[in-house]
Amino acid sequence: MWTIVERAILTAASLTAALILVAAPTSVTAPAIVAVTALSIVRLVNNSARWQMVPVYLAVAWLCVAVVTELPIGVRIIGGVVALLLSTMSTGLVVGLPIPRLPQPDGPFEVGMITTTEERDVTTASRRGRRRLFITVWYPAEVHSAQRHPEGEALWSEFREAPGIPSGLRRLTGYLRQVRTHAIRGAHASRQSTTAPVVLYQPGLVSITAENSLLMESLASHGYVVVSVRHIDQRAELDQADAAVDPAVTERTQEINRELRGQLSRAERARVSDELYRLSTSTVAVVARRTEDSQHVLNRLPAILATIPGYPTGELGSGRPFAAMGLSLGGAVASELSKIDDRCTAAINIDGGLYGERSYDSLSVPYLMIYSELNTGSNDFARDTAQAEFHEISAPGAKHLDFHDATIVLPILKWLGQLGDASGIGIATWKNGQIRQFLDRTVRCTTPDKSAG
Repeated sequence: MWTIVERAILTAASLTAALILVAAPTSVTAPAIVAVTALSIVRLVNNSARWQMVPVYLAVAWLCVAVVTELPIGVRIIGGVVALLLSTMSTGLVVGLPIPRLPQPDGPFEVGMITTTEERDVTTASRRGRRRLFITVWYPAEVHSAQRHPEGEALWSEFREAPGIPSGLRRLTGYLRQVRTHAIRGAHASRQSTTAPVVLYQPGLVSITAENSLLMESLASHGYVVVSVRHIDQRAELDQADAAVDPAVTERTQEINRELRGQLSRAERARVSDELYRLSTSTVAVVARRTEDSQHVLNRLPAILATIPGYPTGELGSGRPFAAMGLSLGGAVASELSKIDDRCTAAINIDGGLYGERSYDSLSVPYLMIYSELNTGSNDFARDTAQAEFHEISAPGAKHLDFHDATIVLPILKWLGQLGDASGIGIATWKNGQIRQFLDRTVRCTTPDKSAG
């Protein structure tokens, strides 16, 4: 509804500004400005945080003045042009930073979610200290009508609460409170949760657990429990690791990253990526710490899942098998975890490099490598030495951030060149289907649904 109201305000303001420019009679402009002013007031009352509309509200305020007063022709023309520019600016912001309606999960279960925190003491000399972890769990749920909130969990609500996020960025993303996911916080667990496979997810280098909400909800709706883990002090962690790197190494890694953004053959990309992984000691340190974080969460999994309302705790155990999955740097963490934890039955790397202390150890569990178009071939050395199934797929027309919720939520990134030409909804649907098919075959051991993508 509010999207329609916003479009009406933008259209009416632009038309009224055009009428002002041609000195249309008051009998024509007055009704138009009354209508657009009324719509603007209604929208402001119901949502003052939608900052993308501020320029058009300023245009409407000027139009009101222009209609009720006799202005010199020069002032009228200049004001009309400015009003048109302000309306156009708001139009671009509303289209590029919309309030999208997120696609419904396609599985038979409703989706519940909980969040919690964990702490662990690190005793390793080189990593000594206390690690604070934020955890989000999505799970198959039974949401009765009396239990359902009229709106689901707000998208990326964690982002607005996470430490280290600049206050200005928090304000700019405040409008996302109006974007609702389909996960119901604290929903009662489905009875099928007893046998639900567990997927442990690792987000990117500096990110949030809910960066891939659409994927998590899709898997939970198909009977998976997804546990996403992030280190709360991730920005400080990264700064500390970078501070220990030799400046010459930093300069060379920057050169390599620029080279990787260019057009390389597959063999060249694999070679250059291999050099990057060997040089990036700070990233390796971050991956090592986060791999240990993941093991801590796995060991604590019974207590974490026991906090889900109605969860069948009698079936829990710390030795429960799981699949490791991650995006970007999280893909490296998932890969490392699969090599050191015998509970891991499969691993999924979503467009991530293979940084890690054991990056050159052979993969010994079924492995799914999802590449964006530019990164295809970066991890060929892992494919060539794998001792288990190595399944590789690429998404034509996709860039790295197309595997993130941002591909649907922030279309403005496409204008800035950060998203590929592919449809955001199309990429999300394809990615979710490919991952579910892989998990069904390797973790659940069922015949995959070919219609899933």
